Amino acid sequence: MKSVDVGSLPFQGDEEALRRGAERKAEQTYFERVVVDYFVEKLRAGLDVATYPQLRDMCFMFLDELDGLVKVDGKYAAVDVIKPKRKIIPEVDALFKHSKEIYEEVGKSFSMRVCVTGPYTLSSFLIEPNPEQILSLADALSQIVVGSLQHDRYGEVEVLCLEEPLFGVVDDPRLDYAGEWSETLLKAWEKILYTASTRGVTCAMHLHSTSNKIFWELSRLEVIEAEADDPIFRSEKTRSLLEKYGKRLKASICSTDLNTLVERSAERIPRYSILSKEQRVGQIWADIKRGKEDPKILLESEDEIRSRLKQIVSLVGLENVPYAGPECGLKGFFNLDLALLYLKRCSDVVKEFAER
Repeated sequence: MKSVDVGSLPFQGDEEALRRGAERKAEQTYFERVVVDYFVEKLRAGLDVATYPQLRDMCFMFLDELDGLVKVDGKYAAVDVIKPKRKIIPEVDALFKHSKEIYEEVGKSFSMRVCVTGPYTLSSFLIEPNPEQILSLADALSQIVVGSLQHDRYGEVEVLCLEEPLFGVVDDPRLDYAGEWSETLLKAWEKILYTASTRGVTCAMHLHSTSNKIFWELSRLEVIEAEADDPIFRSEKTRSLLEKYGKRLKASICSTDLNTLVERSAERIPRYSILSKEQRVGQIWADIKRGKEDPKILLESEDEIRSRLKQIVSLVGLENVPYAGPECGLKGFFNLDLALLYLKRCSDVVKEFAER
């Protein structure tokens, strides 16, 4: 079992310079420095497989890199065949450009998880998307994936994760079983995962809901990622499904939703528990923002993280849990130090569990 993160972190810097640097303009040096420094911090937190620092918006960082799309009132109109402007994720490019430096900083070679926002989620930004555009997005994304599956003597990409946070969250009437949209989406996903699978890279999918079951049918999908409270981590049917479809789970061992963490913290701290639920949440937020409360109280403890990991392993078997880590990204956290502390708690628990 290896510890892994989902990608995003709170960024403490010049967001506009970061954006321009990603576009290979004047601030390229700044962009590369930030990406390398944040990635090194992830590795120092103990992660076995670290995702490139996703400090930009997970959708726009891909949509704005595609030709054939025109932005109209916050949405995108497909006016031509959708093609990538560059066939590599800029963050991945920066990290391998400085791979020797990273190796020297942490004293060992690194393993990376590359996340790519999937065609279903990206299509939500298109004006009246159709199945043909889903396939066009998939083709463009697969080209970006191929260029991003880097490796050298100092590091390598171990996991390719297709991120579809919108899939299954709401009932989509277009996704009727065996319908055109479902068939198209499966074909699009398979195309992207194929590019990684045939290169020996582990293929994963990150979901915020597993209610729509069509993802089980993906032949190239190896690892399923879901939210910590998703039924997949509690259902007695999960193990048989994993065995039937030849899949495994990334164990989501701590919650990252700040509202959930605030509510749980308020319930267990005596000075807040005497208040009503609405008052508790509001007061703890106010106290943290005013510096009267340490935001560390929001983090789940190592005991809670350890308990969740044990429960998942007990449910599906150790052989079906190759990775474990936070349920989602940490961009919404108050500061970088808090996010890194959470990553360290997770990685420490996973290391302790793996060494048993």
